[in-house]
Amino acid sequence: MIYRKLSHKKWNIYNLGSLLRIKHGYAFKGEYFSDSGPFLLLTPGNFSLGGGLKFKGDKEKYYIGPFPDEFLLKKGDLLIVMTDLTQEASILGSSAFVHQSDYFLHNQRLGKIYDISSNLDINFLYYLLNSKYVRNQIKGSATGSTVRHTSPDRIYAVNVSIPPLYVQQKIAAILKPLDDLIENNTRRIKILEEMAQRIYREWFVHFRYPGHDNQKLVESELGMIPEGWEIKPLGNISSITMGQSPKSEYYNEIGNGFPFHQGVRFFGKRYPENRIYCSILNRVAEKGDILFSVRAPVGRMNIANAKIVIGRGLAAIRSNNKQQVFLHQQLSHLFKNEDIIGSGTIFNSVTRYDMHSINVLIPQQDLAEKYENIITPVYHDIEILYKMVSILESTRDLLLPKLISGQIDVSDLDIDTGEVA
Repeated sequence: MIYRKLSHKKWNIYNLGSLLRIKHGYAFKGEYFSDSGPFLLLTPGNFSLGGGLKFKGDKEKYYIGPFPDEFLLKKGDLLIVMTDLTQEASILGSSAFVHQSDYFLHNQRLGKIYDISSNLDINFLYYLLNSKYVRNQIKGSATGSTVRHTSPDRIYAVNVSIPPLYVQQKIAAILKPLDDLIENNTRRIKILEEMAQRIYREWFVHFRYPGHDNQKLVESELGMIPEGWEIKPLGNISSITMGQSPKSEYYNEIGNGFPFHQGVRFFGKRYPENRIYCSILNRVAEKGDILFSVRAPVGRMNIANAKIVIGRGLAAIRSNNKQQVFLHQQLSHLFKNEDIIGSGTIFNSVTRYDMHSINVLIPQQDLAEKYENIITPVYHDIEILYKMVSILESTRDLLLPKLISGQIDVSDLDIDTGEVA
């Protein structure tokens, strides 16, 4: 139903329900979940806060059981998150396109959008759904205190302002290249990260390193290792700073002081997002330190992207012999499954003693140095790419609400919409 016409912009107000339909996903059976398989089960955890899909590496869910064919997704399908467990930064209502046919599965926590009005450009719709204007309406009508739920009917009730089709296409043509660049840089990051991990596993897990021929393996606390290699406590080969939380009166969100992280709340995939600051220096992690969660989830890691103050939920780790890249790869391998150490009746936690006692592998010095020399430039490239992605995301997030609301008028701009129409 059209509620009113904004004649000065020639934009109309609709209920989303008059423009599209939403189909619930399938309740896939847990007994058929697997760590690998022919089909990847998409969950709300695969959706980025700003829209689009993200992938979780070794933590993906695959499916090896039977299911109705209609829940096997096709390239170009548009999905929306219907259930959200994050609470801190809700992804409820986040949408994403499927970019591959016959691989991704549509589960019950997601809705698939179909039967879209001919007056609505699907690329514009994607950005509209990911705007705060729409997302706040979806979150506002959601139910549940811990786990938040929405439904097709609640989404249908959302009011949206829609410009003429040609304007929609121009808006999408401005925003989509930014997302394409973000996706391209994210893909490059993944390739570089996988290369660093692959070489680490080849050399220091499978022991197929340069010159490994005829290398004798011997027993150790970590299993069979090459003769001459050692196992040492982490505290012997690195400096470990256990976090300590300052009084809350020193916290702020206006950038006064240094970034402050209490735990993993604002951890990203690789670097933390700095939102809270502390006006006094207490326990500090320097740029490049490994940030290690000492409370559930124990073992989750990020790399400090600046000098930061760390609270009691984190430890900062720095190699004593300038082999920070090697140490990060080794700890990432050791703690690829979280909460494998620690104790506690409510949640896992580790002490200073626990941290210092973690056994790590010490290979031949020249081999570790060779790995460090090869992979350090890779880490540098990854850092630059993450910065580029951050800038692009900030640009997109600044433009999106202004374009979606009509605050920036593109109706008279000469914009090629051929690639997104």
